[in-house]
Formats: sequence, C-alpha cells, structure tokens
Amino acid sequence: MNGAFTGLRVVDTTHVLAGPFASYQLALLGAEVIKVESPGDPDQARFQGSDRDLVRAGMGTAFLAQGAGKSALALDLKTEAGRDALRSLIATADVFVENYRPGAFDSLGLGYEELSQLNPNLIYCSISAFGAMGPRREQTGYDNVIQAFSGIMDLTGHGDNRPLKCGALSC
Repeated sequence: MNGAFTGLRVVDTTHVLAGPFASYQLALLGAEVIKVESPGDPDQARFQGSDRDLVRAGMGTAFLAQGAGKSALALDLKTEAGRDALRSLIATADVFVENYRPGAFDSLGLGYEELSQLNPNLIYCSISAFGAMGPRREQTGYDNVIQAFSGIMDLTGHGDNRPLKCGALSC
C-alpha cells in the first residue's frame, strides 16, 4: 500500500476506540501499524459488534474494522520479557501510540522519558479521556462518559427529559 505515511512504523498499544481508530487512520495512509495486545487482557473491541459469532470468537466487527491493515502481536507488558520485546519494536519505530491512564506506561518503565532515550526520533502519542493533567486525569472515559460530560446526551432523547446516548451514526 502506498500513501503519505508509507515507510513509517507505528507501534500501537491502544484499546477500545480512540487509539485504535487513530492508528487505523495511519494504516490507511500507508504506515506499517503493529497492534500490541496483552494475551490475558485483549482489546475490549474484540467483544463488540453486531455479529454474535464473531464476538464469541473474539473478532467483533468493531475490532475487525479498526484492525484492518495492521499486524498483530501479543505481549505481556507486565513481564520483563514483554517490556524488552516492546523496547525492541520501539527501537525501529517512528511512532508509539498508547491510550492508558496517564502514568500507566511510566510505571512500566515505558514512558516518554525512557522510550525517547531508546529512540530519540520517536513520536510518543498518549491519548486519555481527560488529558494528562488536571483533576480528572486518572479517570477513564468511554463514549457514554464523554457524551455525558460534553452535554450531548442532554440534547438527545425521546422528549421525556431523560438523557440518551446517541449512536455513532445518529448524531
């Protein structure tokens, strides 16, 4: 595949939606994207989607859509061997993407300071629901949480004054 990012290597340790969708866009633009998942705690998107057989197989439509064009690898980053394997990948990467709580990768010795010493040209992208600083930085947030905080749920519904989460295509 040729595109604007052909020749770039992206290591993607993200899960659920924001991160996987971002790295999927990079893959569409030609980047080599290597999706890294925990063997004991895979991406929750594997179990989302309308096809129940695929969900049971851990290949939900949400995961398949966001995983298109990516290579996959299972690493347990809670082990030294898993962290060493990730460091080896980072040494050859252009971009690293993670979307865990702020500080989670620092606590594993895989934060920006450590990985940028290993690869000074690395672009380190950290995505979190409420940012890296501020009073809610430690909180996780998914679609329904973000919709509630942003007020969009107050704008949708059936006219009964009860907030309603809007779907991906209905807003």
